[in-house]
Amino acid sequence: MKSFTEIESIAKSCLSGKRGISYGLIFLNYVIAFAIGLIPFVGNIISFTVTGALSLGVCYFFLKILRSGEVEIDDLFVAFKSKDLFLSSLVAYLLSLAIIIPTLLIFGLIWVALFLGDIENLAQLISPSAYGDGTSAAPYTMDPSFLNPYSSPIFESGIVTIILSAIIFILIPLTIISLILSQVFFILADKKTNSGQESIKISFNIMKGNIFKLFLLQLYVFRYPILTLFVCLLLVLPNVELMTTSFVLFGIFIQFFFYMPTYFTSLAKFYQELND
Repeated sequence: MKSFTEIESIAKSCLSGKRGISYGLIFLNYVIAFAIGLIPFVGNIISFTVTGALSLGVCYFFLKILRSGEVEIDDLFVAFKSKDLFLSSLVAYLLSLAIIIPTLLIFGLIWVALFLGDIENLAQLISPSAYGDGTSAAPYTMDPSFLNPYSSPIFESGIVTIILSAIIFILIPLTIISLILSQVFFILADKKTNSGQESIKISFNIMKGNIFKLFLLQLYVFRYPILTLFVCLLLVLPNVELMTTSFVLFGIFIQFFFYMPTYFTSLAKFYQELND
């Protein structure tokens, strides 16, 4: 396995002369997803149907870039040109959801049981005025049974407790599952199999021992936007008005978007390294 620096360097080299069309494809993919979400009633159904095919198209496009092939925006729709490829992408997407959603529910319920007590407390956190009599819910504080004289002071802060506990009990398991399934659409785009179910099995097998490597690669490629976000969350956003906060967050989003072609090409190179 090549180093993260080498993978990123290869990705940037392959993107030479193709960065503009890469931005166009990524933007188009987001626009399609957003537009589908605006369709009343059937928007969610359409989204479930085409998201897998579009994800396959993104992977196909960046695999071609990595292999110095000629690319075009139409590559995003490659799965729509083949009935078998479209069905396999649909099956892979639905099976992925069938793994991710129960994981979210199980660990989410564990988090609620340990830190909130019941669902009503969660509702009060989301809507502080959730009480029927018009009074406001008390700010969330740590259950005293979890605290002792040696506990860190940060756990006395309700919001810090919520964030840290959610990261531990929800975000980490979801991240691991997502990394395990990360190669599914690359596998289908590379025509390693025509079966959505088989692509999940292959992704699981080739990601054994490589989950943390891919996680670190993602952090490495997005290191500057992540550092910017971290600094803003700690130093900037708590001290600015809502309007300024919106501009700051939009600027961070643009910074993440700027690195997207490098990110996807790096993922394609990581997939290639796994197969080599």
